[in-house]
Amino acid sequence: MNNAARTRLKPARALLKLEQRTTTGRIHTTMNGKIISEIVKIVVKPGFDLASPGFAKLRQTSVGGGAKEQYYGLSHAEGPARHLCWVIQWPETSGPLQADSFRDALRQFDANGSPRSWLVPFDDGSQPRRALIAPCAQLCTVPLKRETNIAAISNYLHKTYSDCYEAPGFTGGYWGTALNDELMNWYYLGWETREAHDAYAETPLFWVEINNLMPHMSGGSSDYYTFVQQLD
Repeated sequence: MNNAARTRLKPARALLKLEQRTTTGRIHTTMNGKIISEIVKIVVKPGFDLASPGFAKLRQTSVGGGAKEQYYGLSHAEGPARHLCWVIQWPETSGPLQADSFRDALRQFDANGSPRSWLVPFDDGSQPRRALIAPCAQLCTVPLKRETNIAAISNYLHKTYSDCYEAPGFTGGYWGTALNDELMNWYYLGWETREAHDAYAETPLFWVEINNLMPHMSGGSSDYYTFVQQLD
């Protein structure tokens, strides 16, 4: 890894919030400091639109629960695999909103009544943001077999992410292990284009750590999005 890549990999230490001003003059804040990033995957009902009033109400409820930074978008996949992904950045101090009214409304919003959710901790909100604001945001998983000695492969898990900095078109991101599933590792990876990722996936470097991890994996998934960012 070159020196520039090492510099970019240093964990962010700033605890102050970053301000962004809208065209109306209103100041919004992004969430820095420790967060719990909730990934919610929702099977949408026919005719769903991102501007849905029902979904807007859900997002506003999460704001009331402490989330000041959210991302949402439909997966790039076509057909039955297409779904809505909603990433909610909760403050670590309060954690995800667990009010029955919010969780019940979320279940009703899913076509099958069973949205899937993972909670991924980060030391700083800026770490996943680098991926989520990218033109092509990739969220992928490395689920491990139960018998895996995780400490023995921790370097492979990290380098699967950090090696991406050698790829043209990579914009940044980070990774973490789900709090509600210790065998599930989530990677937030940003790309200028889907083609940039696909070109990297054809290189020997891409396969070094993947090949190291494959004997320990129990599957895996990868989805691509162009997220809408909501700051409140």
